[in-house]
Amino acid sequence: MPAMTDLTTDECEDLLRSGVFGRLVMLAGPREVEVFPVNYVTVDDAVLARTAAGTMLDRYADGAVLLFEVDDVDYERGHGWSVVARGYGERVSGVERTETERHVPGPPRWLRREDDVWIRLRWDELSGRQLGTGWDRAAEMPVRRAWR
Repeated sequence: MPAMTDLTTDECEDLLRSGVFGRLVMLAGPREVEVFPVNYVTVDDAVLARTAAGTMLDRYADGAVLLFEVDDVDYERGHGWSVVARGYGERVSGVERTETERHVPGPPRWLRREDDVWIRLRWDELSGRQLGTGWDRAAEMPVRRAWR
């Protein structure tokens, strides 16, 4: 049976920066959790995802505790990994993004709409785990960012 091991902060950051798709998690009420699948990019120590005006992320993510999770699993080989970034959400309009953020290509859009609202999650903490050893986590990602 494969062993579960913790990833170092550097390993977590490398995997997070290599990914293109993950999930933003937000508390929507005292006993309600919302999970949003998103395409994303990383800039400095932040995850950036676009959303449309009026969406739940637009309305409630600013100042909220957010988690961002990215992972990859190979069921046939019995190994995988998961990374979680923790921090607070910031609602950022397109013009409020930093100079660096404006020059990084944004994540691909899934829908044809005006996504002029960005949610920024500056991570305070990164953690991750992997199942199994002896394989290249980033190289086996089905889709990964070509630039970082």
